[in-house]
Amino acid sequence: MDQRTLVVSCVEYYSDLKNIPSNKVFISFQQSGFIDLILDSHKTFPEMDIDFFVGMIDGLTYLESDAGEQEKEYTHHENRAAVGAEVVALLQKKHKMNDLEACEMYYNSQTAGLVSEDKTGWYQKPAQEIFEQIEAE
Repeated sequence: MDQRTLVVSCVEYYSDLKNIPSNKVFISFQQSGFIDLILDSHKTFPEMDIDFFVGMIDGLTYLESDAGEQEKEYTHHENRAAVGAEVVALLQKKHKMNDLEACEMYYNSQTAGLVSEDKTGWYQKPAQEIFEQIEAE
């Protein structure tokens, strides 16, 4: 699994787990050093799946699902992860960035905020359309 797919998948999965918008999860992961932790751990354990990495993060934060009995609002993490990874790849190619730089550009965009909210339906849009919206910002 490439770094781009790993980071986007972990962010989107954790967004669903904690019922938090994925763009905010990315910023939190970045500020807390979890992005580096994920990437370093992937070098050591390249065969591990997303559940391993999210479990590692969750274990480090000692958190349980914050959603409780409230309705989950970020349940389409697999769709968001797939489209997000495609958008990040497009950004990476266009701007000649590495995986992490392209993830930063994606998650710091206003458009990623729209994609992260299930109620907007933006996670169902084609990656090319989302990419073009980010480019227009």
